[in-house]
Amino acid sequence: MEADILRITAVAIVGVIVAGLIKEVKPEFTVYVVLATVVIIFFLAASKLRVVFEFLSNIYANVTYGKTFFPILIKVLAVAYLTDFTSQLCKDAGESAIGSKLELAGKIIIFYLSIPILVAILELINSVL
Repeated sequence: MEADILRITAVAIVGVIVAGLIKEVKPEFTVYVVLATVVIIFFLAASKLRVVFEFLSNIYANVTYGKTFFPILIKVLAVAYLTDFTSQLCKDAGESAIGSKLELAGKIIIFYLSIPILVAILELINSVL
């Protein structure tokens, strides 16, 4: 596991150095180096998602209450991570306006996805009162 983070940090350091060197020669190509570095880092980190999903599947199989909410929580987490990752990528490319709007869209989608949980909470409160 530790070797994975060492690989990821090595890719990041090499990406920063190459981007710095290219910026001196051809600044317009810097964004491509940054994008390539980010994609490599993403795929190195995403390889661990299989283990995460196996863990979550085991939890889901053992949960007796709230099975309807579990997939919603997973979707919310996925939207949050993807939105954050892509927004940072936009900002790194100098498109902070697009990144900001993407963050807003992610928040709206998270709110939309969480409506069933909010309804269930309100129904529970209503039944107690």
